[in-house]
Amino acid sequence: MTRLTDQAHELISTVLRPGETAIDATAGNGHDSCFLCQTVGSTGRVYAIDIQETALKQTADLLAEANCFQCELICCDHSQLYEIIPSECLNETGAIMFNLGYLPGGDHNLITQRTSTLTALEAAKKFLRPGGMMTILAYPGHPGGDEEAAAIDQWLKQLSASAYQTETILARSNSAAAPCLFVVRKLEP
Repeated sequence: MTRLTDQAHELISTVLRPGETAIDATAGNGHDSCFLCQTVGSTGRVYAIDIQETALKQTADLLAEANCFQCELICCDHSQLYEIIPSECLNETGAIMFNLGYLPGGDHNLITQRTSTLTALEAAKKFLRPGGMMTILAYPGHPGGDEEAAAIDQWLKQLSASAYQTETILARSNSAAAPCLFVVRKLEP
């Protein structure tokens, strides 16, 4: 079975176009940032956000190796998305990716939090263009991850069915701790 991260990339690649803007709301090791840069091409723009300088350094290194120079790295919490992404990106962003939890290889005590993630998701939906997509990869298996995943699931259920189409893709496991991928598509008017 295809990994959820790969499934997120496959889904995003069906809607994100060259020259568009995309946001990696949790840069981590930079894999999603690199994918988004390659998808939007040299005429596009990517904003990669992370609260940890270490994550942004790893992202910068990966982007440099891939010759991706259209990415702006921003060190702050993803809950500040609305304040840090330029307003001209509102209703114009083709894709937004979240990969929650902790930085692989980093401090496992530094994790995304339910409250800040919900704030970020509320902001993110304002940036998506009609036909755009948001993916949210959640990890219920670490302390606090189950609460965060449950809150995202509830958030999805509250979205207007006339404005958004949602989907939940579960990892191939019967465990409640298995990762899950939430997908939000903003419908065309």
